[in-house]
Amino acid sequence: MSLFSAIGSAVSGLTAQSTSLSNISNNIANASTVGYKQSDTDFESLVFGSDAGGTSAPGGVAASSNVEVTTGGQLQSTGVNTDLAITGNGFMVVTPSSTATDGNYLLTRAGSFRPDANGNLVNAAGYYLQGQPLTSVGPVAAPSTMSSLATVNISNLSATGSSTSSMTFNANLPSSETAYAATPPSPSTSSMTYYDALGGAQSLQFQFTPTVAATAGAPNTNTWTMNIFDSASTTPTTPIGTATLTFNATGANAGSLASVTPSTGTYNGTAGTFTVTTASGQTLPINIGALNSASGMTQLDSTYQTTQLGQNGAGFGVLQGVSIGNGGLVTASFSNGTTRPIYQINLVTVPNADGLTAVSGDAFKLSNASGAPMLNNPGQGSAGTITGGSLEGSNVDLTTQLTNMIETQRAYSSNAMVVQTSSQMLDTINHLNA
Repeated sequence: MSLFSAIGSAVSGLTAQSTSLSNISNNIANASTVGYKQSDTDFESLVFGSDAGGTSAPGGVAASSNVEVTTGGQLQSTGVNTDLAITGNGFMVVTPSSTATDGNYLLTRAGSFRPDANGNLVNAAGYYLQGQPLTSVGPVAAPSTMSSLATVNISNLSATGSSTSSMTFNANLPSSETAYAATPPSPSTSSMTYYDALGGAQSLQFQFTPTVAATAGAPNTNTWTMNIFDSASTTPTTPIGTATLTFNATGANAGSLASVTPSTGTYNGTAGTFTVTTASGQTLPINIGALNSASGMTQLDSTYQTTQLGQNGAGFGVLQGVSIGNGGLVTASFSNGTTRPIYQINLVTVPNADGLTAVSGDAFKLSNASGAPMLNNPGQGSAGTITGGSLEGSNVDLTTQLTNMIETQRAYSSNAMVVQTSSQMLDTINHLNA
C-alpha cells in the first residue's frame, strides 16, 4: 500500500466519520421531536481489486445512512383528544395536501394532529391525516387501497334530531296513601321530555292519584289512577293516556303491579309497555314494568320517587368536540348528548419498514425495498394498536448518541493524523531529492 493509498484511505475515513457526525447531530437535534426515527451510520470497507495471488488493494471506507424505522419510541400522554400514538407495527397515512388527488400518500408515526382553519386534521409537519369515512356505527373492514381514504375533516358536523320511539318511566308510589283519609292526598306528578318527529322537545306529565279506602279501618285499596298529559296537545289538560294501576299487597310479589286497566291507551302485561299516541301522532310505548315484576312501577312503604327515567330521542345538536379512541375511531360529540363515529383511522404495514424512504416532517415514502403496503384496522393482521390522547416520542437514546459522538471524534482525529503523517513522509522523500 503506497503513501498515496494511505492518504486516500484516510480521506475516505474523514468523509465517512463526517457522515456519522452529521447523523449524530441530527439525532440529538430531534431527540424531542414527536415520531422521529434516528439515523444510524453503517460503514463498509472498500477494495480496489485483487491480483491472481489473492492480494487485494485496500481502498478505505464508505459510509451510508439508514433510519431505524422499526424501533419505537416511548408513549407520552398528552390528554389532547386528537393526538395519536402507535404501539407496534404500522403507520398512519398522511398527504401533503388536503385533497390527495395526486395519490401522493406518505406514512408517519408523528400523531400530533390539530384542526386547521377548514377543519382538516393536520400535524406539526403540515401533513393531513387520512381516514376511512364512516356511514354506519358498526365495525367496518379496512379498504384495500389508500385511494379509498379521505382527509379527516371535522367541520360542518351536526346531529339531526330523532324522534322518541320508546320511553321508560318507573316510580314508587307510597302504599300509605291508598288508606282512608278524610282529605285525600294530592296527586304525585313528574315530567319527562320527549322529542317529536321534527326533533322538537316536548313534555309528558305523569300524574298518579291514589284511590283511598272508603271508610276508616278499611284495607288499603292499593289502587291508583295514572294520567299522562302532553304539553304539545291543543288541550293539554286532557290526558293522552289513562289507566288504573293495582298493586299486589301480599305474597312474594308484594309491591309489584297486579293489574293495569287502561281507559285511554293500551298495555302489554308481558312487555310492560303502556302505549299512548302523542299530540303529533307518534305511537309511543312507555315501559312502566311488567305484571308481578320487581322492576317497573312499585307501591312500597316509602315516599313518592322516580326510580328509572329514559327515552331514546334527541333534538338537533351542534358539534362540541372530537376524540380519537384507542381503536382509531374518530367520534364526534354533539350538544344534544349524542355521539357519532365519523372516520376510522387505518394503519399501513409493509414487509420491510426499514426500506422506506425518509422525507422531511418525520414521514416516509414507499419504495421498492419496502414492499407493497397493506391497510388494516388497528389491532388486526400485523398492525399495531392506536392510543388516543398520546404521542410517540423519538427513539433517540441521548446517552448512546453522545458516546457515538466521542468515538466519531476520535476516529476522525485518527484519520486526520494518518493524512498528516503521510504528508510528512512524502516531504521526507522530497527532501531526499534536494
